[in-house]
Amino acid sequence: MKKLSILIALALVFGACQSLPRVTEEEFAPDLRSPNVQIGSVEVQINRTFPMPGIRKINVDVFYFPAEDAVCLQWRVDMMSYYQFWSYDAREAFLTALERYKEDFEARSFGSNNRRAKRHYGTTKGYLIWQASRYSVQAKAPANIELGYYFVDRAPYFIANQREAVFESTRGRDENRTNPEMPIYFTRAQAEELAAFFDPSFLANITVGTPGRSLNVDIDEY
Repeated sequence: MKKLSILIALALVFGACQSLPRVTEEEFAPDLRSPNVQIGSVEVQINRTFPMPGIRKINVDVFYFPAEDAVCLQWRVDMMSYYQFWSYDAREAFLTALERYKEDFEARSFGSNNRRAKRHYGTTKGYLIWQASRYSVQAKAPANIELGYYFVDRAPYFIANQREAVFESTRGRDENRTNPEMPIYFTRAQAEELAAFFDPSFLANITVGTPGRSLNVDIDEY
């Protein structure tokens, strides 16, 4: 009986170790100091700096943080560095939304209301870190990301629209920071490239990505 009790206890211990709960969206807060590896790069479009209208293309480096199971999109524009983290659940939401977008694109079923279209495929939660330099305040905060589509000059884009992120410093209000709404526009090909990095089977066999290319803007003919 005593031997049986020991075996049951060991089974419970090992069972608990093998069924650790996945990090929830509320707990998802990656650390830039965690071990990570660059897995590639993708081209995307972002808004041009005010007052110039339209969008511009940039190169985004993609990193994987194994300890947090987080994929990080990293870029620098207008003297600011951004680190946008995607959890497992957020990546799954992106993959599902992209499949729906491709179906709607082929069916030509897009509506004309850009405001609602930005969240047409739902909302997920990401995590943003941003700072001007290594010596400046490192702001960090969770942020909702809307998944949908958006027309720019009559061309549709798949969009991951990160809403406002608010950092409240424990050191005082002088270090508080707010990052405004930040949409990222993808052609189908660009979204497919990022989707490949979000694929769980790919993350199990990480390879080094390729350097970035030109900064012109691509469109999908529609």
